[in-house]
Amino acid sequence: MEPIVKSISCKQTPITYYIWGNSNADTLLLLHPAFADHTIFEPQTAFFQNRFRVIALDMPGHGECRTKGAQATLGDMPDILDRILADNRISSCHLIGVSLGSLVAQAFADRYPRAVRTVTAVGGYSIHKANDAILKEQRKEGWRWLLYLLFSMKKFRKHVVSVSCSTAEGRAAFARGIERFGRKSFLAMAGMNAFFVKKDSPVPYPLLILTGEHDRQLAHDAAAELHRMEPLSEKITLPRAGHCANADAPYEFNTIVEKFLLANRANI
Repeated sequence: MEPIVKSISCKQTPITYYIWGNSNADTLLLLHPAFADHTIFEPQTAFFQNRFRVIALDMPGHGECRTKGAQATLGDMPDILDRILADNRISSCHLIGVSLGSLVAQAFADRYPRAVRTVTAVGGYSIHKANDAILKEQRKEGWRWLLYLLFSMKKFRKHVVSVSCSTAEGRAAFARGIERFGRKSFLAMAGMNAFFVKKDSPVPYPLLILTGEHDRQLAHDAAAELHRMEPLSEKITLPRAGHCANADAPYEFNTIVEKFLLANRANI
């Protein structure tokens, strides 16, 4: 099924999003990893559209949403998602976020708790607690990105693809999306510091924590610690998958997520 294509404007930046499936069913909102775009979810949109209304979008700086100058940034994402839901008269949704997308999902859930039924976090970590080690490592990775960018965008893309996915299938999917990410896209990566709000209390929504078998040990440690602190969470490791487990092992990913969603369904 071809999607319905819609857009909204945020700070004079057009935000394109895509809708598949049954408008009377629960809504599943897909949030892609950094540098990729919504096409990395093709196995998920094909699988879930028969049972859900599925929405995917390109976040600022990514895919169709390449920005110029000080326009919409990733920091605007919670409000962008709220607009999309309101424009389509959707009162609540299930969020699936991969890597960066999982941080956006948590930030949206923090600001708009009544709009969130569940969160699935893939290769992510908490925006509220026990994240010091992984944030320190990400700052180091940011310097590596800068070195690649100074010399070759091609080498930067190759590096990101290699560390994001572990299978040929996953790397091909990621590579298609990152081709549209350029140097100017980094201007849209600002504003995410506002996502990180220290809280000791557990999150109020069911949380599925997914980690690829071949992801970094730091990611596995962060997932284990998050699961330990969140009573409403469950944690699963996907065999043969890397950081972006939805792209590396789509069949296994879809099966696990479907089971989780069915257990927390409203109108499925």
